[in-house]
Amino acid sequence: MFRFVRGAINVGGTTVTGNSPLLVDASGNLKPGVPVCSTTITGNCVDTYNIFANDPQGIGGDPAVLALMNKLPAANAFNLGDGLNQAGFNWNPPSQFKGPNYYVRVDHTFGPNDSLFVRWLQNTFDTKQGDFLNARPEVYPGFPPLGEVNRLGKNLAISYRHNFSPTLVNEFTAGFNRFAFQFTFGESNPDFPNPQKVPIWADDCVLGSMLNVDPPYCLSPHTQRAITTPQLVDNITWVHGAHTLRAGINFRFYIHNDSRGFFGGSVVTPIIRFNQNNRQGNFTNIPTTGSGATCATCANSTDINLLQQAIDELAGIPSRIQQAFLANFSNNTYGSTNFATVYTRAHQYDSYLQDEWKLRPNLTLNLGLRWEYNPAPYNAKQALVPNVFPDGSQGTVTYAKADRWFKNDNIGAVGPRVGVAWSPDNKTSVRAGYGWLFDTLSTFQVTAIAGKIPGFLQNCLINLPTATTTGQGPATATSGCVVPPALVANPGARISTGFPVTVPTPTITPSAALSPGPQPATQAPAVGAFDANLKNPSVHEWDLTIQRELPKHFVAEIGYIGKRGTHLYRAYDLNQVSINGAGFLDSFNIAMKNRQMGYNIGNFANFADGLTGANAITAHGFPANFFRPNPQFGQIFFQDSGGDSYYHGLFIAARHRFEQGLDFGFSYTFSKSIDDMSVDPTGAATGGGLSTTNSRTPADIHNWRLDRALSDFNNTHVLLANLLYELPIGKGKRLASSAPGWANQIIGGWSYTGIFAYQSGEPYSITSGSLTANGAHVSYAQVRGRLDKGHVQFINGVEGPVMYNAGQRITNPSDPNFNCVNVTGTQTYFCIPLPGQQGNGRNIVQGPNFWNLDSGLLKDFGLTERFKLQFRAEFFNVLNHVNWENPRNATSGSPSIRSSIFARTCCVTASLPSSATVIAIGEPNRVLQLGLKLNF
Repeated sequence: MFRFVRGAINVGGTTVTGNSPLLVDASGNLKPGVPVCSTTITGNCVDTYNIFANDPQGIGGDPAVLALMNKLPAANAFNLGDGLNQAGFNWNPPSQFKGPNYYVRVDHTFGPNDSLFVRWLQNTFDTKQGDFLNARPEVYPGFPPLGEVNRLGKNLAISYRHNFSPTLVNEFTAGFNRFAFQFTFGESNPDFPNPQKVPIWADDCVLGSMLNVDPPYCLSPHTQRAITTPQLVDNITWVHGAHTLRAGINFRFYIHNDSRGFFGGSVVTPIIRFNQNNRQGNFTNIPTTGSGATCATCANSTDINLLQQAIDELAGIPSRIQQAFLANFSNNTYGSTNFATVYTRAHQYDSYLQDEWKLRPNLTLNLGLRWEYNPAPYNAKQALVPNVFPDGSQGTVTYAKADRWFKNDNIGAVGPRVGVAWSPDNKTSVRAGYGWLFDTLSTFQVTAIAGKIPGFLQNCLINLPTATTTGQGPATATSGCVVPPALVANPGARISTGFPVTVPTPTITPSAALSPGPQPATQAPAVGAFDANLKNPSVHEWDLTIQRELPKHFVAEIGYIGKRGTHLYRAYDLNQVSINGAGFLDSFNIAMKNRQMGYNIGNFANFADGLTGANAITAHGFPANFFRPNPQFGQIFFQDSGGDSYYHGLFIAARHRFEQGLDFGFSYTFSKSIDDMSVDPTGAATGGGLSTTNSRTPADIHNWRLDRALSDFNNTHVLLANLLYELPIGKGKRLASSAPGWANQIIGGWSYTGIFAYQSGEPYSITSGSLTANGAHVSYAQVRGRLDKGHVQFINGVEGPVMYNAGQRITNPSDPNFNCVNVTGTQTYFCIPLPGQQGNGRNIVQGPNFWNLDSGLLKDFGLTERFKLQFRAEFFNVLNHVNWENPRNATSGSPSIRSSIFARTCCVTASLPSSATVIAIGEPNRVLQLGLKLNF
């Protein structure tokens, strides 16, 4: 039975026009006074719909699906979901970390001038019974986890040191470092990939099979990355008079093999999905929808969508089966496999020359030069890159074989270093320096691009349309793929009535994808590429510090640090849809005014996106690239080095050296950081990290100024303080120094430690939630009136705190503030920009600040002269202070003015990095950790 609200119901002074947890108590039962529909009460009540009784085929619930549902535990959290049909299950799933670690070192001195050491380090750090950090725990008790992590590290170093003379020394080190880790995904289940025991319609890991229920299984094979780095290091030092000259090399040879069961949304094993937006079961007597405020018998459309989804899932009516097939470019064929592997190789050659010149006893000058030659990485098997710039401006793009992923070898990465240290007296030190530093390309970013070579994976999607009164329409397959014979014979098959569990091998060849013709945007492949002239990121850094020794064992320091980042990596959709060409925007605005055609501003770019089918464009006499620069492709995930950043910081610090039982430190930083992209452009996503809402995606690739703003991580004020204090009680202390031994074991040996941290809030963007200028990213909100900066506040009827008390969006076209949200009690309006406009820009307001106090109480017990036992009671967030998240990061909150949870900072508070030793993702609440430490 599916429960739903007809009309509107008043619950505790709140009007509810749809399913809501407000309707039920803590046990999931309807609250007293909530009316239930009956023959006499037909409106403004809770009604029921019998799903199985309305099956036009008379089949009802699918036996296999219901069997799995019956194995799941009963719900115990009715404040989650829709309240009437969905609920949560709260429990404490297990997680375990396992070792061991080994360390062996051998040192040998051959003579006064020669010595050798060999070091071997091997560590295992496996996460068992569930990977919390990557959101892959055991979903329910008794089921295998969605994933575990196996980590293995190995490191070998062999170093030989030779003294040519008392002033000339050389040290040569050779070795390797290897780090391999495996995310097991489905392989954490010993029954994987047997579809009879692990149903392919119950994925809750990569794609997700269901929307109403969290299934207990993961259906992707493992992801495994192994990075082996042989390394050669040589350093020579020569002391000559007032000069200490140093030179050296550091050569690294990366071998990165990345094997994975999925790239982006392409999974190499078959997965079945249910989605009522694509296919509905055409069950009978579906309730009529409408506004509960005006129609007492109408159901909320959101609730009916939930009902349609429940019908699909419980009756076993899939909308899709899909599977990706790996290309063999050598044989020009596709095949079924458990893994797709990228074989990345990167060589890095660093060298330096440095002179430490002691001009005077109190004045030292450092001069240096570093050359970092980092040629482009390559693929040990085969790399395919665009033959021309991929935006279509130079003609048809063909992906062709290449020696490396891009052309620029960055041979000119030479950076100077300058430093000076001056001591005007015995208690003061002044230091200043400048350096030009270079970074390298992460080999994981190569993996993301490799996975977006056209044809690398052929993702076969077999879709089924919504059934009609005349029956189920035929299944359709992605171009070049094959509909399973079982669906050809019976397109209406359900999970337990013959729905297939495999997808046939595609008939298309990989070479056909390397140079496709113009295609509609919805069918064109998403691809990726590096800028052929990709440069090494670099940072110019300069600083000035003054340090002074003060009385009472204190040392104070004041300093300034400046940084200027250039050629920073950024990624974006090079094929961003443009609506500014050939008068389209003007024509659209005229049409909108004249016809009021029902397209509000919020879906303008979606409307434009719908016009980007190449056939529709050319049929009306326009070029195929009228909207999309290159109609061969959909998204072009393009990574270049055009980003930049600025940082200026002033800091003061003081510390008290441990003396008389007291150690104390304090620092304060006042800073400002500006950039046009604050995060790794790829992230942890093999398909790239772009989306229409995140901060990895620029607002408009033709106007990067829109994104030049305070960095996402900018903290104007940061204050840190730490304290360690030994209580002056007990043997040898100021108080009770002559206490007997038994008493000293009780009152002596106590210490207190504390760490306090404060930082001002991070900035965030207020977005329109609408694609008003292009299809790549929502625009920023347009601010009218004086900008209210917002603050944490609590509003009646709203769960959790909010940054703004904002009203509903104004939807009356005659209102001068049409499509705006007003901040109650102010003249501030956040508005959806007009078509073609972008709003006020990125990161214009600031989120809540953060502060925390960690404390510890320590007790030392002297066992013998050699052994001492320490008891530790460590409190993370000892005051249990609530730190609210930025709306951008809130679990229930959004920076979009179109969202129903705009500006909320609910409902999970910020986790503490210091408590990550307790749980990998940290805890926001007070945590007490008890421990014993044996020193000997």
